Amino acid sequence: MAADATKTLVVIGVAFSDVAIEQEAAAPWGVSVERREVSEPQAIAAAVGDAAGLLVQYMQVDAATIEACESLRVIGRYGVGLDNIDVEAAERRGVAVVNVPDYAVEEVATHALALTLAAWRKLALADSLVRRGRWAEWETLAPIAPLSDATLGLIGVGRIGGALASLAAPIFGRVVAHDPYAAAFPDGVDALDLESLLASSDAVSLHVPLNASTQALMGAERFAQMRPGSVLVNVSRGAVVDIDALVAALDAGRPAAAALDVLPTEPPPAGHPLLGHPGVLMTPHVAWYSTRSVGRLRHMLADRCAALLAG
Repeated sequence: MAADATKTLVVIGVAFSDVAIEQEAAAPWGVSVERREVSEPQAIAAAVGDAAGLLVQYMQVDAATIEACESLRVIGRYGVGLDNIDVEAAERRGVAVVNVPDYAVEEVATHALALTLAAWRKLALADSLVRRGRWAEWETLAPIAPLSDATLGLIGVGRIGGALASLAAPIFGRVVAHDPYAAAFPDGVDALDLESLLASSDAVSLHVPLNASTQALMGAERFAQMRPGSVLVNVSRGAVVDIDALVAALDAGRPAAAALDVLPTEPPPAGHPLLGHPGVLMTPHVAWYSTRSVGRLRHMLADRCAALLAG
């Protein structure tokens, strides 16, 4: 029997090879899940056909695609950010947009802390000394202050920023935060305006979505407000940081180091200045990953979108 299109989720443009987890999550709602191959965004509408739901990972879903999918009732995004989906176009059509902001809170918060500590303790530079036979030259790593004397600044205290605050509070001397949308701040975290946070923080960690107000939030003007010798950490969205301005700021020592899990262009092109910069530590957009987070992401998204289709 053919699946009921009004209760069908179509999965496209994903890195995994099957949709067994999604099917298991959607089945209790009487919703079926099908994977359809699409090589470019222009082919999304044809792949969706008359199905009511679309699940995507990184592929762009623009206004034209949403308009062409006349039967669409829900678009699900594998992840937290929605910058690859034209949310305004979906709202105009009455199409719900669903993400999973809570699938990897622990993973991203611990990755942010790990990047902060690694950059602060200059672990990449220390490792290179050992590998180059320069064991006794530890003084080249100076200065490294104790964390109990340092202030961690969080830009954004939602789920992940709040979780990082809890992890960092016993380690840092002080934790401060800026978030104009927060109804409340975690216990022990001092609320500051952005300029005061940048001026007083020895390490700054970014936890904001990408939108018009956060695009290139950290640019030349903001870097100039940071403390000399400070550290910048980004596990949110690559385009929140003006990368060209960051390279210049690193050379000027404000910040002195950057630890990045996300970049505006992923992967960075060969020869990019960040790749050879001694003050930069990078990971390949893996802050979200653990052995449990992948299945959790897939199950939660399919469950939420199927529940919507089931009313």
